[in-house]
Amino acid sequence: MLAIIVLEDNENERKIIQKMIENRISVNNSPEEYDAKVVLSTGEPQEVISFVKENNEKEILAYLDIDLKTTVDGIEVASRIKGSNLNSQIVFVTGDADSLRYTIQRHVAPLDYITKDAEPEEIQNRIYETVDLGYQWYLQLINNSEKEQYFTYSRINGMIERIPLNQVYYVELHEKKYGQLRVYAKDMIFDCSGVLKNLEHQYESLVFVDRETLINVNTVKSFDYQNRIVYFDEAKEIKHKVAIRRKRKLQQLLQK
Repeated sequence: MLAIIVLEDNENERKIIQKMIENRISVNNSPEEYDAKVVLSTGEPQEVISFVKENNEKEILAYLDIDLKTTVDGIEVASRIKGSNLNSQIVFVTGDADSLRYTIQRHVAPLDYITKDAEPEEIQNRIYETVDLGYQWYLQLINNSEKEQYFTYSRINGMIERIPLNQVYYVELHEKKYGQLRVYAKDMIFDCSGVLKNLEHQYESLVFVDRETLINVNTVKSFDYQNRIVYFDEAKEIKHKVAIRRKRKLQQLLQK
């Protein structure tokens, strides 16, 4: 489902924008409703920032006002969204037409920029167009995701990055940095923040081989059951030990 957010500090305008979006979800150029929903409609920028951080795997289309009369403006919120969620699109709906140059400076790259001083019918048409464009982008995204799944992670600076999941060998707790993980992948090793248990739930192919390590069963080349060692390359240079109580379950998974 495409998650849609509306950030507007004027309650009446927020309700109008939300209604237009919901109308387009229900009635559009396709034979059925879009698989989309307004999941958050608020005047508080921090609510949006928190929601996106907690749902960084969702595909998000955000309609943002710029001049919010708060310490955080809509451009900053857009920048935070883009930094936390790679699968996001931004539409600015604002009376501050002069702010367009700042969106360029912040590299926000919005899907569209709708000014409130336009005629009501034009605003509605632009809202409809951006819902259509956002949904087309969403469909393309999920179709590509079905072909190739990605491992999404956050480095120390908080920026979200990703690599194809089929390049990940294993993930383990960092020996020296509390709360950090070390990822061993094809041609790279890097540290990121995260919780192993959460990754296990998020990615079906990641399974525990001991209390501190998840391996990607889809990248295992061979398993020495007797010696409890998994290998991730033909040369058997990339490997990891398996705990005694985990080896039978791992063997069963690899034989599926």
